[in-house]
Parts: sequence; structure tokens; C-alpha cells
Amino acid sequence: MSMTDELRKLADLRQEGHLTDAEFAEAKRMLLASGASAHPPSGPTGKPAACDGAGESTDKTYRSSRWSAGNLFFPDRLTLADDGMLFRKGALFGSSAEHINYRAIASVRVQNGIFLANITIETSGGSQPIYINGLWKAEAREIQDTIRSFQLGG
Repeated sequence: MSMTDELRKLADLRQEGHLTDAEFAEAKRMLLASGASAHPPSGPTGKPAACDGAGESTDKTYRSSRWSAGNLFFPDRLTLADDGMLFRKGALFGSSAEHINYRAIASVRVQNGIFLANITIETSGGSQPIYINGLWKAEAREIQDTIRSFQLGG
């Protein structure tokens, strides 16, 4: 869905009375802030440029579909970078973020649905597992493969 469609959907929700002006302004700000870094280009091999080893490292960010439960206004985001992954969960007031080194990842489980998939990432550090629902199946496989390649050192 394009940025214009997302903004139009927010405006419709405000017009129908489902969002206050303050909620609309905050959701719009979050959408515009996340849209600038949502999907940076991938490298020549199809993997994120961070995996290609070519020149600058580019982080790759994945967002949950707004059609999945709990992600209508503030979709979960997972950013894969050279030094680890960053999981961000937004909320109306504030957000939470957790950075995890690839060496600390114990397992990655993907549960596929018809169109969307859910990922559970468990760490060896004893923290709660990260659960991301509503990713497209191809993106879930790409995340799993990228984490595996980082863990293998390539």
C-alpha cells in the first residue's frame, strides 16, 4: 500500500470519527517518519545491501501488514543491520525498541498462513521472545534466510 493510500485511510478514519485530531496527527507523524526508511533498496544479489559486503551497509526494514491484528495504526517494524536486529513496537504514546545481536538468536520460527506469516524469534539471553505477526510470507522467509546468513558469517 502506498504512502498516499495510508494517509487517505487515516483521513477517512478521522472523518468517520474513529480518530481524534490529536490521534490523527500522531498517527500521521509516525507514518511519515516510518515511510522514509521503510524499504531501502536491496543489493545486487537480492539480499539487503548489508549482506552483500559491497561498500556502504544499508539496513533493511520490514513492517507488519496493517491488515493484521494489532497493526492498524502502529505496525511492528524489524530492521536487519550489520550489527544485529532492531525490533520496534509503536504505541499511541511512545514506543518500545529492542536491539539483539545475531549471535544471541537461538531460533527463528515462521508460521505461514494463506497470505501472511508470523515470526517468533527466541534469544539465548533469557528475554521474552519477539513475536511479529502480519508479515508477507516472502518477507518472513527473507528475514529467516538473512538471519541465518548473518549467523553463518556470510
